[in-house]
This record gives sequence, C-alpha cells and structure tokens, in this order.
Amino acid sequence: MSKEEKKAIKEKYQKTEKGMEMLKRLFRLNVAGILLVLYAIYLFFSHFNRLKWSDYVTSIPIALIGIFFLFMSYRLKKKVLNQFAIKNEKKKNK
Repeated sequence: MSKEEKKAIKEKYQKTEKGMEMLKRLFRLNVAGILLVLYAIYLFFSHFNRLKWSDYVTSIPIALIGIFFLFMSYRLKKKVLNQFAIKNEKKKNK
C-alpha cells in the first residue's frame, strides 16, 4: 500500500465510533509508556552518585514496562488498521 492509501484508511478508521475509542485508548497507553520511561530515567539519575542495587531493581523494570507499552501500542494500532483495511477491501469487492 502507498502512503496515501494508508493515510486514507487511518482517516476512515478515525471517523468510526470504534476507531475513535481505540485511538483514545492507544493514546493513553502511549502516554503511560512515556511517563514510565521518564520516571525510570528520573529514578536512575536522581540517585546517580549513590546508586544501590534497589535503584537498579526498580528503575530497570519500570523502563522495560514503559518500552513494552509503547511497542505493544504501535503493534496493536498496526494490527487494527490492517484488519480494518482488509474488511473495507472485502466490502469494496462485493
């Protein structure tokens, strides 16, 4: 698919009720992921001079969870848009 087709499908999906709700949820998931990563960075660098093992135990998993949220949000958006494109293509062909 070309960029124009992808953009058109995304705009069509955003206009549907299900699409608006899904994109709101994905946005919240992105915000949560970014905040978790930023908080983990803050935890790590705020105690940089006196790091203990507990700082590593808390900041590394929090950062990994935040990255996981961001990655899964991207994958879910891609999957949902692909399914929407396939359904629309089937409707066009009928």
